[in-house]
This record gives sequence, C-alpha cells and structure tokens, in this order.
Amino acid sequence: MPVQARFLLLFLIFFKPLTVFSDQTVCPNQPEVTVYSANTALIPGICNSSEKALGILSGYGLLPQRQIVIEIIKENIDHRGYKAYGKYDSRTDRIELMSYQSILMHHAEPVMYNEFFDHTHYSGAIAHEIAHAIFHQHSNNISPGPAPQEYLAHAVQLAVLPEERRNVIIAKADVEAWGSGDAISDIYMALEPTGFAVKSYKHLTTTEDPRAFIDILLNSKWFYVYIP
Repeated sequence: MPVQARFLLLFLIFFKPLTVFSDQTVCPNQPEVTVYSANTALIPGICNSSEKALGILSGYGLLPQRQIVIEIIKENIDHRGYKAYGKYDSRTDRIELMSYQSILMHHAEPVMYNEFFDHTHYSGAIAHEIAHAIFHQHSNNISPGPAPQEYLAHAVQLAVLPEERRNVIIAKADVEAWGSGDAISDIYMALEPTGFAVKSYKHLTTTEDPRAFIDILLNSKWFYVYIP
C-alpha cells in the first residue's frame, strides 16, 4: 500500500467523527411518532405533547402521512440565522429539539411569547415542531414559505397550552385576529412574534371554515398569504 494511502487510512481511523447514539422509542398509542433521546426520562412528556398536537391537527383533517421523527439534542440550533429551541428540517424529514435543560444552560433568560420559557412552553414548542412536520407532509410545495406554516405552527402551539395560560398571553398581546385583506407575512412575524402567534390562533379558531383556509396555506407558493 502506498505511503499516502496508509496515511489517509490512519487519518480516517483516528479522526473519524464520533457518533452519539440515542435510544429510540416509539410513542405509546402513537406509532407514527419516534423519539431519539439519550435521556429516556424525557420521552413520556415529549410523547404527551405530540399527542396533544396531533389531536388538534387531526381535528382539521391533517393526519400524519409518514413517520414523525423527533431527535432530542444538547446543542444550540441555528435556524435561518437565529438561535432556536427546535426546528423541523425538511431535508432530513426530522425534528431537532433541544432538551429543556439544554435550553436553560445555553440561554440565560429563555423566553416564549414574552414569558419565561418553562415546561409549559416546552410542551408548546414540541407541538409547534409537530405542526411543521405535518404541514410539510400535506403541503403541495417542496419548499413552502415560512409565513404559511408558521401560522399553523403558532396556532397549534397556543392551542396546546392550558386555557388560563393561553388567555393571559392573548390578553397581553392585545391584537385582533387576521382580518380580510391582511397579509400574513414573515416580516410581521419577525417584528411581533407574539402578536403573529395570537393573530393566527384567533383567526384559525374563529374562521367559518378553518380547513378551507388551511388548504390555502398548504397551496401557497409565496412568503405571505392574503386573508380572503
């Protein structure tokens, strides 16, 4: 074997990336959800949150079309240039979610909807990413824009929160539901993320035919959607 080849082989052996294997668990009563986590104590809570999200989504006729994979990680998540607690990656067709303890460790004052990010909001974050996965499974576009899917994800996220907690967030946001002629845009979402979430939740839960509007979102090819 040439010297260069032997050196390359040794390099690959000694510098091969280390892979950390996590336990794989299929959620009870949810064969469509698989969780990878090194800490199995986290799995019951994750499965419970995913069950709530899938229950809400099924009410709109959005059932899982393929396996939903959730990977619990310790590292920070970079999502479109900003730090996120979780993300759905359409390239790998899986959800990456920081563990709750990792979020507290990496973020000095983690917040969600202008509140401290606690276990209740962690449950909401799981529901948010489940909604993204389901959106992609039903979308007619390979790369749907952020605003249409964020509308659904935030609406579901708020829906899984306890009613009293949700009502406090809605009251503090002090915004109306999206109205006819409004443009659901990622610009508004970036400027007012809590307002965006509340407007979306209010609109989806009060519109006369929510599934018809969801179909508009699923068929949207743009970065914004106009309310009919």
